[in-house]
Amino acid sequence: MNFDRLETLPISRNEFSQLELFKNVQFEKLAGFLLRCSVKSFEKGEKLLDPESTKRAVYIIIEGSIEVLMKSESGGSFTQTITRGHCVGEMSIFDSYPPSATITAKETCRVLVIPADTTLAMLRASHELCLNFLQMLSHRLRTDNRIVCDEQYHIRCIEENAKIDPMTGLHNRRWLEEMYTREMNRSNRGNFKLTAFMIDIDHFKQVNDTYGHLAGDRILIAVAQSLVRSLRPSDMPVRFGGEEFSVFLPGTTEENAKVIAERIRRNVENMSITLHDESIIQVTVSIGFAERIENDTVASLIDRADKALYHAKENGRNRICRLNSNDEFSLM
Repeated sequence: MNFDRLETLPISRNEFSQLELFKNVQFEKLAGFLLRCSVKSFEKGEKLLDPESTKRAVYIIIEGSIEVLMKSESGGSFTQTITRGHCVGEMSIFDSYPPSATITAKETCRVLVIPADTTLAMLRASHELCLNFLQMLSHRLRTDNRIVCDEQYHIRCIEENAKIDPMTGLHNRRWLEEMYTREMNRSNRGNFKLTAFMIDIDHFKQVNDTYGHLAGDRILIAVAQSLVRSLRPSDMPVRFGGEEFSVFLPGTTEENAKVIAERIRRNVENMSITLHDESIIQVTVSIGFAERIENDTVASLIDRADKALYHAKENGRNRICRLNSNDEFSLM
């Protein structure tokens, strides 16, 4: 090659050596290919590539930085910044598909543009350039994997938080629909014991009207905490709505349920709740429960426990009532 003509190259030897993609690559080995390339300048916000682009080329950042915006069909998106020495557009070279992202200048930048056929010829000519490309793509894949994993983790956190009642910390109706259904199906398939509680704070509206909603919130929190302390790790408490709570108790017979329900009732009755004005109040709960019967659904089991609850409230409150499989009430 005649190196007297090197002044016609789009980039100098010094610029070449500073580009990450050309690390350990001999300048002389690729200088002839660089004659087919060009350098372009882009102002901030100017577009280099987008999914509608038909030109296939590799864009190496000489100065400045660019932003890659990727959008999914579901409406999600993420951005990535590409800095000096790195490149974009290479995927279209290898797979012949249009670009999958919109690429714009994040600031004023200079870019070395290498046409598709020249890129492939340079890769065939330089083993070191191939390794650099592979390292760059591997690093980018690892980075993208981390982004995807982080996004999935955040999505899971959001989904889980959406299933938590923010006031009491118990699970809410959305969680109930998923987990109670799963437990009901498991119990029906294996004919396992399963009992449901419905729990209601007695005279809660009167307490709210007398002491205010802040006091009502404090009572709900205190009762929820007492409920958790009274239950076993396998039990599944939920804030059903308002002042009502539900619990699924897997593997629990009516006799065992009676013991647990009495523990809940007694613990709440013996609890003293300090309000915002330092006054102390005590509340009670009524509890209705029913055991799963053949072909029960979540709705039918909760409905029978709810009927037992209202029977308990109609018969004095602060007590427990069971509805058996023959639809007979038993007060305790």
